[in-house]
Amino acid sequence: MQFYGDYHIHTRRSDGRQSEEQAILAALERGLKEIALTDHGPLAAGIGVKNPQVYLELKERIEDMQPLYPDLTILVGVEANIRDLQGTLDVPPEVLDQMDIVIAGLHPYTLPTSMQDGMGIFVQNSLRHLSRAQREKAINANTKATIEAIYNNPQLDILSHPGLFFNVDMEEVARACVKQEVLFEINCGHEHPDVSDIIIAEREGVSFIVNSDAHFTETVGRLRYGSEIIDALEIEPERIANALDGGGHIRWAKKHRAFTF
Repeated sequence: MQFYGDYHIHTRRSDGRQSEEQAILAALERGLKEIALTDHGPLAAGIGVKNPQVYLELKERIEDMQPLYPDLTILVGVEANIRDLQGTLDVPPEVLDQMDIVIAGLHPYTLPTSMQDGMGIFVQNSLRHLSRAQREKAINANTKATIEAIYNNPQLDILSHPGLFFNVDMEEVARACVKQEVLFEINCGHEHPDVSDIIIAEREGVSFIVNSDAHFTETVGRLRYGSEIIDALEIEPERIANALDGGGHIRWAKKHRAFTF
């Protein structure tokens, strides 16, 4: 399968090892028509932007740069971190509202909103290897936090790498994605989820998006993992938001749908 764009790319403003210019040139080299720069939210230790203002500054910079690259649409988004069992994100709504694309997921070392949430999600997740009971508690907490994020953040376009680092009930998460029209990401950087979980999500009726999660120039637009799985499972192109024939984010991003209907 060929793809229109890659909508999960990090720069040096968070934990990427590339400038926005390098990511843009790499995307052009690989024949993409659209990309999104989606740096980590500020409250994941060691990987996040300094503060939410960084996104607004980058958006202004990209608006100035866009005329230099007429063959590529350059978008600015976020990959926000889920902080608690209520699905709170670490990027404020007023910033999310100004982004082209909003991604969110669970990430290690995220500052929780309370000690209780820190124990319930992040400490519990570290205990999951101790016993079956501890694992089930972790899955329940991770699933609740993820589903609440899907329901409580209407700007959310994409759920990033579902279940990575934090195991979830994939059926429940997939159902929430379907109900809230959130795209279920096939993440080629982490090669996640695995085939069995993608089968579950496909059965529940999700729409997928295939992204690189690129942190390095050489991985921008490298979407082979997703392409191979889609072909192997014979998933219809209509179920893949960034399939080449599907057009760009204007066809599926919630920001645009909100203005259309």
